[in-house]
Amino acid sequence: MKYLNHVLAASAAISVTLLFSACWDNVTKVTEVTEVRQASVNVVSSEKDIPDCDKDNNGSFVITEDEKDVYVCYSEKWYVLNGKDGSTTAVKDGTNGKNGADGKKGADGKDGSDGASCSGVAFDSGDSTGFKIVCGSDTLGVILNGKNGKNGRHGLVPGLAKKLAKRMKRGINASAFFSGRENFSEFDDNVFMSDWPLYTDTSNYDRLEKKHFKMLADKGFDHIRFQIRWDTHFIGKKTECLINPEYMKQVRWAVDNTIANGMIAVVDEHELLMSQRVTDNNKASNSYTYKTASPCEKKIYQQITEEMKDISPDSLIIELPNEPTTDEYITATQWNDLVDSLIQIIHGIDPARVIIVGSRNYYSKDNLNELQLDDPNGLLMASFHYYEPYKFASNCGSGAPPADTCGNDTWEGTNNQKMAIYKDFEQVALWSSSHGNMPVYLGEYGTIYYIKDTASVEKWLTSITQIADYFGFATSMHNFGGDYYVYYFEKEEWVSYKLRALFNPKDKFVAPDRPDLDAISKKTVIEDFGDDFPKSKLSSDLGLGFNWGFYNSCEGSTTCDTVVTTNEAGTRSENAAMASFKTTQGHSGGGLYMKHALDLPENVSPYWAFNLNLSGTGDYVDLSKMEAFSFWAKGQGKIRLVLFTAYSDSIAAKSSDPGWKAGFYGEFSLSDEWTRYVVWANALLPERYSTMDTVGGEWEKAKDRVYKIEFKNGDGILRGVKTTVEWYLDDITLHGMELADFE
Repeated sequence: MKYLNHVLAASAAISVTLLFSACWDNVTKVTEVTEVRQASVNVVSSEKDIPDCDKDNNGSFVITEDEKDVYVCYSEKWYVLNGKDGSTTAVKDGTNGKNGADGKKGADGKDGSDGASCSGVAFDSGDSTGFKIVCGSDTLGVILNGKNGKNGRHGLVPGLAKKLAKRMKRGINASAFFSGRENFSEFDDNVFMSDWPLYTDTSNYDRLEKKHFKMLADKGFDHIRFQIRWDTHFIGKKTECLINPEYMKQVRWAVDNTIANGMIAVVDEHELLMSQRVTDNNKASNSYTYKTASPCEKKIYQQITEEMKDISPDSLIIELPNEPTTDEYITATQWNDLVDSLIQIIHGIDPARVIIVGSRNYYSKDNLNELQLDDPNGLLMASFHYYEPYKFASNCGSGAPPADTCGNDTWEGTNNQKMAIYKDFEQVALWSSSHGNMPVYLGEYGTIYYIKDTASVEKWLTSITQIADYFGFATSMHNFGGDYYVYYFEKEEWVSYKLRALFNPKDKFVAPDRPDLDAISKKTVIEDFGDDFPKSKLSSDLGLGFNWGFYNSCEGSTTCDTVVTTNEAGTRSENAAMASFKTTQGHSGGGLYMKHALDLPENVSPYWAFNLNLSGTGDYVDLSKMEAFSFWAKGQGKIRLVLFTAYSDSIAAKSSDPGWKAGFYGEFSLSDEWTRYVVWANALLPERYSTMDTVGGEWEKAKDRVYKIEFKNGDGILRGVKTTVEWYLDDITLHGMELADFE
């Protein structure tokens, strides 16, 4: 069954009976237009091909090609809508009869007054005309007219982004358009050639040929993400931002070939104008600022949408500018303003189109919380990119020559390594669930071509893909050609181990068990910020004397202005007692509040920490029975819970320090609303990039020798930041242990 476009429509207060013959007939104009629900229109060869009418397709429409009859599924019956004088006929499934005759609800189909017969009602709303379909008192949807039967506006299908995300399981990035030839002058119906040399071979350029679209579809890819650079293909004055129509035709050629081969096309603007100055090469040719670039971005997306608006929303997605950077080029407020403006432009032209939106800091998962998205119709899809651990996946960077010092790292697929990915993706999934279960698109992940250990590449790609599948993310590997290629153009060969990781993996990821946290009967409140603070509640309950402490990158220097930390009264941390950081505005009563004003040199990163020693010198706490650790927090940036241990087995010998201490952590991106964050014991990992991480230290071997709890905030904020960050903390709880377990 092939699908027609759905319609965004309006209903009318005044109805007229309409004889259906063809969707482009003249209609009667009505007034008092209001919004109605939507339904899809399907085409079948004849009446016998109409599927059963049930609750799953209630409200859908079918047109038969032989008789041009229009049917609607309503209350588990099909009704034909070209009956005369109200004699709407029920097809299939008449109650106690055929076609409604002698049925309980059809009243012999005479006028529908005694049953749930359906009628067509003409309407005229703005630039749209068509029929609304009324069954009983319900308006199920509409069919829009188009000029000469063509170019009707697409129907808005609520929740379409989620439906497309399920279809976009395996995608591939195509980067030929990222650096399309700047001297581009004419359309070629067979091939598009880039100016981007493949894997630094200047004699061989990234390209797309007609045959490649079928090849990709045959291998199992269900969508292509086109990385397109538009600003090098402007005509006329640069400030007019007019895209070369011949270049646009070539992009459209690629999109049409993608769709013709049964795949979904994703079109983006891959070189965000605000990030042009990141590299010296771009700095010489482009000095855009937000003020000058923002209007140009809007013109680009207006032209893209106008060109693509005739394509079904089922087949094409528009992605907003790729990988915006950070404050030097665009702030969170500016990015949200631009995102909102571009969504309005796209939906003003094509209101049914699904749009992909990513976060700042190069689509980092940690910046998703900055996004302020309004998505009443379910047409938005959030995106992030993932290349962790970067030292393995990208090593010396894209375009770097395969020197002996590059590509030597391995990735063994240990439990710790897989759990690091799992925790990162779980963070994205939690963000999604707190934003209406917005669908998520992992738009880029891949490995640079010169990594020597192909087994490591296969394991990494397999784990990324399977964990993304577990969380229900749509995925697109980077990329078809370029420096991360899955297809070797010179030899016309696929990279077999990469394809195997995507479509026929050797290993299967098993997600960790996650019981209901509140069902764990044993728990101990570490801190509720009550009357004893800064003495910890745990210390008070155990009759001990351990207090909370605080330090930051400026602690001990009263003249340091790198990080200025203040309490609610505005007192700097160097001059404030620990108790002054207590607030009455906690999650439940008292809590902790800290504010950090950052003014950093380009080579300085901020850090601050709130910590509690759990034992005296040489003593440790046994947390072997702990199942999870939870706390409530809100604010900006990331917060990291670290449990410091004395690692005593043979791994410690690999460190030059015989008294080596190791931290195991859980990390979260904060939001503006109070949120409970949970760190499960079986997901505690060595701090990323630490020596413990390198040698594969495990929580199981250190959990009986814990001596400090620490909350860190600031990790992940880029160097050279000049901003203000606030954070709140409350109700720190350990699950699986009671006070008696500490004795």
